[in-house]
Amino acid sequence: MKKLVPSIFTSFNLLCGFFAILCDDIRIGSIFILCSLFFDAFDGLVARMLNVSSEIGKELDSLSDLVSFGVAPAYLYILISPFDNMWKYVPASIFVVAAAFRLAKFNLLPASKYFKGMPTPTAAFFLIGVLLAVYYGDNFIYDLSKDPAFYAATPIVLSGLMNSNMNMFSLKSVNSGMLIDKLFPASCFLVFLILLFTNPELALPLSTLVYLTLSLVHNVMTRNR
Repeated sequence: MKKLVPSIFTSFNLLCGFFAILCDDIRIGSIFILCSLFFDAFDGLVARMLNVSSEIGKELDSLSDLVSFGVAPAYLYILISPFDNMWKYVPASIFVVAAAFRLAKFNLLPASKYFKGMPTPTAAFFLIGVLLAVYYGDNFIYDLSKDPAFYAATPIVLSGLMNSNMNMFSLKSVNSGMLIDKLFPASCFLVFLILLFTNPELALPLSTLVYLTLSLVHNVMTRNR
């Protein structure tokens, strides 16, 4: 019975992704995806606290992530499309397929303190950051969202990052002995908090860019280790 507890939180992750699609609304849908991010982090925390794991839980987690961080943000992204024809579905479709590949690859990789490629939740984090910036009227992002090139390139670039071979640090790396593995995640979190209070409309996409930049720097600094 104890093994089922983390899966309950994983199911909440899945349901939030489902509700994000059902609501058909940029703001409310983005909030549901943020809730999915919370449950996605919490189910792993609960599993470690209870010292339980299961193959079913692992597969359920990936399926939930595909809905919440692949299908749901891609669907909401279509709502801001500058295209009024079938082309508006292409970038979002690429993102969904890339998210599926990323999650399938993740399940086959050995356990590591680093992510291989951008995590699917992080890519979704950036995408809904763009959506919320558009919704709340950030002039810079709003103007960019009307540019067909930006609209098409954003999910495609994120798709490439998700399936790249670049090591990207995670919270697990905090437990390593290297100072750099503790400093970089803490720096990302600090930047996010600062942006949340100073420029909340751009907090999500900018903090994602900071995470990507620091991961690139981290790769260079640890290349010979």
